[in-house]
Amino acid sequence: MKTILSALIIFFSLTTFAQMDKPVTNAELKALVGYWTGPMIATGFVDGKNQHSYTTALEVTDMQDSLMFSFTFTDEGGKQLVEKYPFRIYDNNSKLSFDSTQFEITEVRRRGVRLTMYAEREGYTPDKTRRVEWQDIFIIGPGILNITKGIRYPDMVDFSILKRLTLTKK
Repeated sequence: MKTILSALIIFFSLTTFAQMDKPVTNAELKALVGYWTGPMIATGFVDGKNQHSYTTALEVTDMQDSLMFSFTFTDEGGKQLVEKYPFRIYDNNSKLSFDSTQFEITEVRRRGVRLTMYAEREGYTPDKTRRVEWQDIFIIGPGILNITKGIRYPDMVDFSILKRLTLTKK
């Protein structure tokens, strides 16, 4: 009995590790196609100090080789901001294009049906005065899409969160 139990534990451990190493593909992301809504909390570069809330509507459309993300952000005063750009995983599964920039996929985690993808790139602050590292974290599950955008200055260990979107599928 102990042998069977040990074999099952080893089997499930190996399948879990195999899932973690599995690359993310554009075909896998087709489940994002549709309409999403939810809040976005933004800090930092909006005005340098305050936190702001936005109501977010997202339409994701299939463009064959990529997905088109069309965001509509509405602030507390009713002012709307529209952003539209493609989301694409490159064929070698090590890079992605999002937010009109290219990121390196640094880590992929899978837990059951949930996928977590970390993407990072080097760059500058929006005012072009300091060199920084940018990070986007995508958490994708059935009916949920969370996107967290972070920034890290050279003298920092961890990323600071600038924006967090928590979306649910309509």
